[in-house]
Amino acid sequence: MKNLIIFIAFVALSQQAKAQQITVDTSFMQAYCPNNYDRIDDFFDKGKTPARTTADKNILVFALPDLQAKQVDKLEHFTDVTYLKEGTNPKTKDNWVKISYKMRDTPGVYKNKVGYILEQNISHGTVVSRSETENLSFVLTESPLLDADLKMPRFRLNAVNRFTDLNYEKVKSVNTYDLNMSAINFYNHFYLTSINNNAFNNMPNLLRLYWHHGESCPESEGNVFVAHASGKMSEIISASSTGEGGFYETTKVYLPLKFAKGKVVLVENGDSENMLDSYTGTLKTIPYPKDCGIPIEQLVVVIEEDAEGKTDVDGNFIEDKNKEIIMEITHKVIRYYKWNGSKFLQVKKVVVKQRKEN
Repeated sequence: MKNLIIFIAFVALSQQAKAQQITVDTSFMQAYCPNNYDRIDDFFDKGKTPARTTADKNILVFALPDLQAKQVDKLEHFTDVTYLKEGTNPKTKDNWVKISYKMRDTPGVYKNKVGYILEQNISHGTVVSRSETENLSFVLTESPLLDADLKMPRFRLNAVNRFTDLNYEKVKSVNTYDLNMSAINFYNHFYLTSINNNAFNNMPNLLRLYWHHGESCPESEGNVFVAHASGKMSEIISASSTGEGGFYETTKVYLPLKFAKGKVVLVENGDSENMLDSYTGTLKTIPYPKDCGIPIEQLVVVIEEDAEGKTDVDGNFIEDKNKEIIMEITHKVIRYYKWNGSKFLQVKKVVVKQRKEN
């Protein structure tokens, strides 16, 4: 009788183990290509690097990209992970991400592991802080707040303060900020980066969120700049551009960057990695406007410009010798802002050409 009971228990355990060992075709999972503008299955990627964290809650890790698969781990919020693959399960329609991560096996000993989590549980990007007094990082996630028009999640920035380098995975505090820009799914491509060499005083962290929308013509792109100063986050300014053959509308932002030997230059979007325009061979910088009355280390220049292609009497665009449409500026305004140590103030506005109102 005792042997029979043992046999029945063994069969039950075997059946339970087999039930957990489901078969899942993982061919729908594709390698993640960070900062790649090429299309994968007709979608642009999201993010500049594969270094991410989990989102703002504890999440389950599965052995396979299926909710019925075996649960292999539980990760705490804002755990560091690496984005490996992504895909949508064709049967369940759930969006999955394959990640690698480290788990502490014994005190001081970590084990490298791989598993699957739902896409909603991974951050969209992580930026390490410049702060020398705090173990601070900025994590971009979905917000629980919905865009009023699109009814989709907005962006949320999380300033994650950890305890020490020796206990880095433990979160001390989190300060959150919901961006005002439209919903995440509106953009085919976006990433979060930091402007490390900005010249502003009392500005340890200046972040730039780049977005690109190319589902229809005209395509558009832009940047939202977020300051983290005195423990608070705020959107300070934004830039955008859109256009196609025959017209364009742009708002360009020039920020002071400090280079070797203390040289300060006003650079478009504060993007030192892409200062050279590969098409025109010119630098994306502007000379310091000394007559603005603002020290260059405190200056932000915003240039709004709209243009339309010139046409002949028949309405056809007029081209130059290089077969480029000759553009005529219809609106141009230059604004000068001053950083006072806590916020930006508009000091001067120069109207070069005002838009004609109907």
